[in-house]
Amino acid sequence: MPFELPALPYDTKALAPHLSRETVIQRHSQTQRACVARLNQLVEDTPWASASLEAILLGAERELARQAAQAWAFTFHWHSLSPQGGAPDDALGQAIAARWGEPAGLRQAIATVASDAPPGGWVWLVCDAQGLAVMAGDVHDVPLSRGLTPLLVHHLASGQDTDTTAGLDAFWALANWRFAAANFAGPSAAAR
Repeated sequence: MPFELPALPYDTKALAPHLSRETVIQRHSQTQRACVARLNQLVEDTPWASASLEAILLGAERELARQAAQAWAFTFHWHSLSPQGGAPDDALGQAIAARWGEPAGLRQAIATVASDAPPGGWVWLVCDAQGLAVMAGDVHDVPLSRGLTPLLVHHLASGQDTDTTAGLDAFWALANWRFAAANFAGPSAAAR
């Protein structure tokens, strides 16, 4: 069964003015759709055709794993954003305070990592048994392949008119802390 482009969890206009409708359409209906189409080409007539994205990105050969990782990351990205934005909940907020002192410290850590990250890639807020961390990766690099639990992700847009500061400001206005808290409280919580 071929993979399908997942529906957005909100309307294409819902993230404006922080993320324009045009940007959402370009990233979802064009970039992510092309990624899913390429993934379907790669899995066709293989044992991976019925596997989950997670199974493919963790177990397949390089090109197929990379394509699955990119498709998975885009879906995670859309859930990392919310028109309502918000703030970290108690448990996640406490973990952020323990690691960075306050949300501004996390914001600075993400900005620092983003400044050295490849355009078009991702900056992830992750956790493992040692606590929270920020990591960057190219478009195919996801925390699952490193044994880390992703909480949120920021997409680093590529292009000549890309403004990293504006992109980070938009991310902070839209960060879906409920989604992050659910990931933080998920199955890996027992290991911390």
